[in-house]
Amino acid sequence: MTKMNNNTAGESVKSRHMLLRVTLYLPLLLGPVAVCAMIIFYNVLCGKFPDDASARLVQLDKWINFCELIAPWMLAATLAVYWCKAIYTRNLTYVVISAITACLLLRELHWDHTIKIVIFPLLGFCFVWMLIWRDLVDAPTANWWHTIFFIAALATYGFGQLIEKRVFKSLPFEGDLHTQMEETVECTAHLLLFMAAVFGSWQRKVISVTKKKK
Repeated sequence: MTKMNNNTAGESVKSRHMLLRVTLYLPLLLGPVAVCAMIIFYNVLCGKFPDDASARLVQLDKWINFCELIAPWMLAATLAVYWCKAIYTRNLTYVVISAITACLLLRELHWDHTIKIVIFPLLGFCFVWMLIWRDLVDAPTANWWHTIFFIAALATYGFGQLIEKRVFKSLPFEGDLHTQMEETVECTAHLLLFMAAVFGSWQRKVISVTKKKK
């Protein structure tokens, strides 16, 4: 009887762990979900304005303006959270990701069109920086919630770049919704990055300095 109870308890724990893993990887699906939401939104507009393309265009432009309005604020809030955590926790992971977020914020501000040209080398430099500091930054499992949302954000940014290159031009209404899909997916990635910042660990790091012997 005891053995049966132990087996049942073990299976229950395994089921909970499996459910947790599935739940943790759900943020990776938010990019495709955002695209599906835009297609549904456009279908609704087509039903509401069946013979008025200009009215549909006005509604789509409103959505674009909304995305462009909130995107810099989302990244600014993310940068603020990362910097506060970096200062308080002394976690070098947050320092590097703050630099990545700052690069994305500069790109989003559109203050100079050349920033789009240099943004990828800058981001590449940040990831090389993280690689060099691999013995100092968090291991993926050490800050699990942060890892899940951060990886989901990176995947969603990559998905947005594929949309920009029109890799998914076979999608329904892609010709009419190309810009809207791209902006929506980018905002989704910004949101995931913000969630990574918020859900990242507040545990403080102990930093020791060892001086070389003369």
